Amino acid sequence: MSQREKPALVCFAGNDWWYHNRGLFCPQIMTRMTSEFNVLHINSLGMRVPSLRSDKYALRKIGRKLRSVSRFVRTDPNSGMKIMSPLSVPLLGSEMGRALNSHFVKAQVKTVMTMLKMRHPVFYVNCPPAIEIIRDMPRSFLIYERTDIFTEMPGVDKDYITKIDDELTESSDLVLYVDHAMYQEGLPKNPNSLLIGHGVDYPFFAEAHKSDYVPQDIANIPRPIVGYFGDICDKGFDFDLVLKMADQLPNVSFVLVGPLSSDVEALRQKKNIHILGQCRYEDVPHYGKVFDVSILPWKVNPWVWHSYPIKIKEYLALGNPFVSIDIPAIEEFRDVTYAAKTHEEFIAQVKCALDDKDSEARERRKESVRLETWDAKTQSMCDFIRSHRESNK
Repeated sequence: MSQREKPALVCFAGNDWWYHNRGLFCPQIMTRMTSEFNVLHINSLGMRVPSLRSDKYALRKIGRKLRSVSRFVRTDPNSGMKIMSPLSVPLLGSEMGRALNSHFVKAQVKTVMTMLKMRHPVFYVNCPPAIEIIRDMPRSFLIYERTDIFTEMPGVDKDYITKIDDELTESSDLVLYVDHAMYQEGLPKNPNSLLIGHGVDYPFFAEAHKSDYVPQDIANIPRPIVGYFGDICDKGFDFDLVLKMADQLPNVSFVLVGPLSSDVEALRQKKNIHILGQCRYEDVPHYGKVFDVSILPWKVNPWVWHSYPIKIKEYLALGNPFVSIDIPAIEEFRDVTYAAKTHEEFIAQVKCALDDKDSEARERRKESVRLETWDAKTQSMCDFIRSHRESNK
């Protein structure tokens, strides 16, 4: 099918294509949707403004956002989809400010859609404020990716986010969920809901060990290595737990790979904690394959409890022993995961995992997610859209 023949899909993403991890749900799905749609990926409109007073990394966040906006509309060379970074004005603190910002962004989006000849598109929303942009725009279908409790994000206007979250949940033609509890809560509001779960780029992770490539910054770190990849931020990361592990397991190297969104100076003081920072998505499995044990050292709070960390399936696809806090997301993988409720249990489980050299257990971990691919998740969504359209002819 040629680009001109494909229907249009406009995605209001919760991430920024140019600097966020492309392993997230939205970019993984959008990359695959290009086979059936002409996709316009609109980088995150944001739900909060970085605070120069309380956020150490505020200037960094503002700087990278401005660099993204400077690209405005570009074509991703790998997927062929259009990536747009609209210029927005951070006036989210008042109703009038939000209205002005929405009007400004809407004008830009409509102009780009006209240039790309996108009429009556499928709208895909992962950033709730996008409802202010699309509410009165013609569309053929509306998908709401409700994969997080947006009201629990630090610094957001909870009343406002609750209001637009409810509007999207009730008015969408399809609501996507990855968390079972959120799905059960949302289903009465909209029966057109799909508990889809996160996927994994299975061959990418499961076969990483077949390559001799190892990133230079992890190559000479002393073994054994207990590793984590993902965001390092106050929202979920348990700094106290990692510090305790470093103290109680002094002969173990703790390697943290991912963007830094919080103060990590206390971690840097430990000689056996190695903070490597953000890496390219293409390198993630090549860091992970070096881990002797993979960990999910998160705090248990409402955000985490209702989350479904993508890294769970990525860790399992790597085959390494995996230690996690005990949250609902690991329930279906309990037989291949070391779970812990307390810091003491977590450290004890890490010790057990370090002794786990069972090759059959390694294969069981990989097999547990072999069919949980992003291709399968995308196909489920496309089948739903196709069925809905046929039933409404």
